[in-house]
Amino acid sequence: MFRLKNLMFLLLVLPGLLTTATTGRAANFSVAPVRVVMNGLNRTERLTLKNESDRPLVLLIKPYLWTQGADGADRYEEISDLIIFPKVLTILPGEERAVRIGIGAAPTLVEKAYRIYLEEQPSKDDQTSQGAVARVLMRIGIPVFVQPLKHEPILSFTEMAIARNGLHLTLANSGNSFAMAEQILVRGLDAKGTELFSKVLGGFYLLAGTRRTFDVTLPKEQCAAVTRLTANTRNNGTDIHKALDTISGVCGVP
Repeated sequence: MFRLKNLMFLLLVLPGLLTTATTGRAANFSVAPVRVVMNGLNRTERLTLKNESDRPLVLLIKPYLWTQGADGADRYEEISDLIIFPKVLTILPGEERAVRIGIGAAPTLVEKAYRIYLEEQPSKDDQTSQGAVARVLMRIGIPVFVQPLKHEPILSFTEMAIARNGLHLTLANSGNSFAMAEQILVRGLDAKGTELFSKVLGGFYLLAGTRRTFDVTLPKEQCAAVTRLTANTRNNGTDIHKALDTISGVCGVP
């Protein structure tokens, strides 16, 4: 994690956001594509940036290695093994510019994930008399995946159990490339199959070989009547499902 003193940033693209769109758009500029995939046969890609403001736009481009911890949290480390040109560029109003991205080393058997951050830099007009920045500057993160030629995400629910604080649920990716869980839908059903409640957990990336665990709070008013819990998600059009029979209800363990 890093900070730039006296700058305010708007983090526009978070993990899981803009994954189905082809162009990301900030207040001052747009970028396409919003996700880059490379491999041993396709070792270079191009980002197209367009300045949609009425002032010159200066961008600083930084690559970061992207990993996920045991708790599923994203971690970033600034690196130099991605080739980026140019790393600093000025785009005039209405102008389009290209940024080249490439890999030097051959892909490994397990996909490597990166994020390229496009950081708008302040101009002299943005500076206040105290040296601070008077407006919000844009910062867009573009996921970059370097894949082996044979790659496959394998997404599954590996844990589903009633715990003291509700439902303990783990979604794991045992494959060698990233998965995108569009969302997780948790439903509680009674003995007749009637839905008593449902909860939606937002979409997110799950990198190769990682997992993410959730503790889902269950409603106390209906916990005794629930005889079955289900969890569903989708990755690239494939449904992933798990169910847990709870004949004695889901009011938690003592």
